[in-house]
Formats: sequence, structure tokens, C-alpha cells
Amino acid sequence: MLSQQESSRKDPDSEPEVFRSAGSLILSWAWFVVAVIILVDLAVQGRDHVALVAVAVVLAITGIVYACAFRPKIVAGSAGISLINPVRDHRVPWAAVVTVDVVNAVRVHCTPAPGAARGKVLYSWAVQSSPRSARKASLRREAAKQPRARLTPRPRSLRLPPDTPPPGTVPKYGEMPGAARDALDRSSAEFTAGRLSERAQHARQAAARAAGAHLAADQGAGQPGEPGADQAAAVAAGTRADTGGPAAAAAEQVTAQWAWLPIAAMTVPLLLLLLVVLV
Repeated sequence: MLSQQESSRKDPDSEPEVFRSAGSLILSWAWFVVAVIILVDLAVQGRDHVALVAVAVVLAITGIVYACAFRPKIVAGSAGISLINPVRDHRVPWAAVVTVDVVNAVRVHCTPAPGAARGKVLYSWAVQSSPRSARKASLRREAAKQPRARLTPRPRSLRLPPDTPPPGTVPKYGEMPGAARDALDRSSAEFTAGRLSERAQHARQAAARAAGAHLAADQGAGQPGEPGADQAAAVAAGTRADTGGPAAAAAEQVTAQWAWLPIAAMTVPLLLLLLVVLV
């Protein structure tokens, strides 16, 4: 069993992180509550064809809200990034991530598949960036760069010890740390893209260290020309995702699959609504 001190020193990159729009989540839950109230009222009082049409409409709207607002999210885990979109999910291993940026939405640039001229660019439905939020983030950054007047200016004759850190290195009382201040100066999409890029870089560095350790261990059993050393060198070359090694391109591929539950949640109520209207 780990001690309390050892268990508290967890690597933040080992924990899964979920990124999604808080506004979409709140609106989704608000509609779910309203939908339940409407359906209960229709079940108690509705006895005609209009009530049946209203039930079909509420179910159709609920399915669309679930698929397009409640379900989308980005999950960053130990293996890679999962882009959960309304009807299609993408899973990108860390070795296949080239970069993450924001252009109206968070984009994940992937390494090219074997035989492909360019890599895929995957868009996330969950975290989007509107022009208004981008302008606000830009204004906050500009305001943070402006010099602030001191309430109690430091005397000119004051001499600091040689080992004193430069001004701004250690936050003073009432001041925010640099990382927190930087997070507030960025929009939600920019923060998400920056965090995903940081985790991808850490994963590449960890893979390179693991490959180097494997290579160093195998070099003790054979010379460079022997099979053990050649195999370790191949593993080291393949795990460097940033260089696009052939082993990494063959083993770390982007996978995609259809999300049948949200598809059914949208199509079945719409078909039911069409059937009720036509009958």
C-alpha cells in the first residue's frame, strides 16, 4: 500500500480529463426537466391526437438535444484523445497527435495513415470558439499586459539579496499564480487546445524515455549488429511519434465508429412524428 505522501504525488497526465461546453450542459439539463414535466402533463390530461403529436415533438427535440448538446465531449486519457461528437466518435492515440489548435472549434491534427498524403484534421463538436469569445480573450490578454500602478512604490535605495527571485516570479499576497492567470486570459477552447497539446507532448516524451530505456537494457545483451540491439533500435524509432516513424504509423492509428444510440434517439422520434402526422 502506498503511503499518503506517495499517493498524493499523482501524475496529472495519468488522470482522465473531460472537456465540454458548460452552457450546452446546463441547457440540456434544463430541457430534460421541461420535457419530463410536459410528458407527465400530457400523460395525465392528453387524450386526443394533438397530445400524441405533442409527445412525438417533445421526444424528437429531446433526442436532438441529447445528441447535439449533451453528448459531445472531449476525453483525454492515458491512451489518447476521444472526440465524442453527435453521431461519430474518434479515438486518437497520443502518438498520432501532431498538434491541437482552435479555428471556430478545437481541431486535432493527426499523423498521416500509411499510404496517405496528409493526416486527418478532426473537429470537436463539444468545445467551440465563437468570434465573441475570441475577442473577449484577446481583450483580457491585452489588459493583462498593461502595466499596473503600484500602491506603495518600492524605495530606490532598497537592495535585494542576491538570491532573491526577480519581481513577478513568486506571486505576492492576493495575486494569482501565472498558470491560473494565463487560464483566465484564454477562452475555453484555447485552454482545451493548450491542455491537449501539453498532454500530447508529455506522452511523446514518455514514449521516447521508455524507448531509450528499452534500448539501453537490450544493448547489454548484444552488440549493435545482433538481433536484440537492432530490435530495440527499431522500437526506439517507432515510438517517436513526432518523427513519424513507420512502426508508430502502423501501430498508432486513428479509429472512428458510428454512435448508434444518439442516431436512434434522433431518427426514431422523427419517424414516429412523421407517422403520427400522416395518420
